[in-house]
Amino acid sequence: MRDSIIYYLEKARIAHKLPDMQKIGSAWIGISLLVGTCFLHAAPKEFPEAKPEKRTKAATAILQKEKEIALIYVKGLCCPSCAIGVRSKLSRLKYVDKKRFKRGIDMNAETQLVIVALKKGQFIDPSRVEKEVNDAGYVAIEWYTFEKANLKAHPFPNQKP
Repeated sequence: MRDSIIYYLEKARIAHKLPDMQKIGSAWIGISLLVGTCFLHAAPKEFPEAKPEKRTKAATAILQKEKEIALIYVKGLCCPSCAIGVRSKLSRLKYVDKKRFKRGIDMNAETQLVIVALKKGQFIDPSRVEKEVNDAGYVAIEWYTFEKANLKAHPFPNQKP
């Protein structure tokens, strides 16, 4: 990164001999390349698909800690940017408590788990959740509950049990 900055500074020093339009063009190209390089370095980290054991352990910990939530496994959720579309779709549902998390939705791309904050006494509509996640471009595989001190996975309607 430092080398590219020095290169463009040197280029700018040489460019003073060029006509004004060429100077502007050269400077614009140099700045564009530098900004582009910075964005590439700042790209969100992508995670591989989590192993079921890791997801199960994380789901158990979350359900023991959080109350009045729905916990969903969303296949393909591999980076923080993925969260934008899923959050946008799910936060519109009437039973989502938008005062919690970010508009009622929290996500972990490392485990592909989505936490939906629920309003008091509310439950998810599995068909509707599955549709919204699918509309966001991802696949809702299952949701989890904690029953009798055990994690239980419930496949969404369009998934094979």
